[in-house]
Amino acid sequence: MTTQTTAWPEGVVARYLTDAGKALTDPTITVDLSEDPDNNGVTGICHGCETTFKDSNYICRDRATGRCWAQEHAEKCRAMPKPTA
Repeated sequence: MTTQTTAWPEGVVARYLTDAGKALTDPTITVDLSEDPDNNGVTGICHGCETTFKDSNYICRDRATGRCWAQEHAEKCRAMPKPTA
């Protein structure tokens, strides 16, 4: 199996391939973490189901906690992105 790598969007510090992305071999269905300089932490979003780190039950928003959330979410998320028109 060959993997396609694409450049990460600007500001992304960590990226996790979701279960759906793995099953479909689609490297764009990821959970991305980005620095959040306004809040001294990170923000995160799933590009499958659009769930955000802010929506999670985690209280702390530091990078280590964000990585835990992103990994946990990516391992379970089977959502695919909404198709464009």
